[in-house]
Amino acid sequence: METDYNELTQKLLKQLPERTRKIIIRRFGLNKNSQSESLASIGQSYGITRERVRQIEADGLERIKKSVSAPELKKDIEKIEAFFDKQLEQSGGVKKEEDLVASSDPQTKNQALFLLSLTGGVKRDKGGKYFYLFWYNNSQKASLAKKLVLELVEKFKQEKKTKSFEELLKETKGLTKEALASYLGISRQIRQSVDGQKIGLVFFSEINPRTVKDKIVLILEEKKKPLHFKEITDLMYALNEELKNNGGRSLKLHPQTVHNELIRSDEFVLVGRGLYALKDWGYEPGTVKDVIIKILKGVNNQPLTKEEIIDAVLKQRTVKESTIFSGLQDKNLFEKNKEKRYKIREA
Repeated sequence: METDYNELTQKLLKQLPERTRKIIIRRFGLNKNSQSESLASIGQSYGITRERVRQIEADGLERIKKSVSAPELKKDIEKIEAFFDKQLEQSGGVKKEEDLVASSDPQTKNQALFLLSLTGGVKRDKGGKYFYLFWYNNSQKASLAKKLVLELVEKFKQEKKTKSFEELLKETKGLTKEALASYLGISRQIRQSVDGQKIGLVFFSEINPRTVKDKIVLILEEKKKPLHFKEITDLMYALNEELKNNGGRSLKLHPQTVHNELIRSDEFVLVGRGLYALKDWGYEPGTVKDVIIKILKGVNNQPLTKEEIIDAVLKQRTVKESTIFSGLQDKNLFEKNKEKRYKIREA
């Protein structure tokens, strides 16, 4: 954009009475690094009602809109409308407010939104309980976006599982990738996982893990391999920071807290010294001796060689071969035949 948002905003505000100008500046956050203020807070500072503030704001905006028809200003406003209209068109006709101005200079984002509100073809939806503030250039597309998002929410509630973006794209035939991403972006109920691989409802543990156990599961699933509890703690610290940035819950944890959860929950299996894996990966709980017993029972206690037992145990545990062999030496549990094969000792 070649238009100077700040300069154009100042031109439009200059014509207003002082109080009206200050109220609009505060309402839209048009001062440097300022935030928009509520009707109530502005009214309190002036000693007037919020309704009176609303009336003054409406009158000021009406005056500005009339002045926009002047040739020297109309061209700039049309240029702004065309710029954002193109963005919306590429995104299926709707876009979350903060995403729409994401590429703008942080110093003039509020000015951009203020000027955008003066256009005729691009409109703002205030959102609400289920949707964030968003802008649209076609009322039918805005309605379609809301309808589709609410349908997806209900489907997630019924199926109770996350999906990949590609899966959702197949289910919403006719939408472009950009449009689907934009539609999902306006929803307060749907969110992407921290790793960006899954999409689901905000209360799904894979999307917004709240407990220590949820976070451990998420980390192990992402790494797809057993991890030491200290490494899990370090990764959880990074995860907490990401969740905090996304509005999620962040907790400062001591390694022992993580270790206690790994020991306590039957979803995790100790597979080596300090190393834990998910039980869902096929790991069986217990000591190395317990694993050997299960292996031998799995072959109906047919004698196996030391090498066969070691290979089978190493698929379940990250331990030294000598540790496995040491376990086989327990004569109360195992016996070796003349062929030097091992089986469970009969009572």
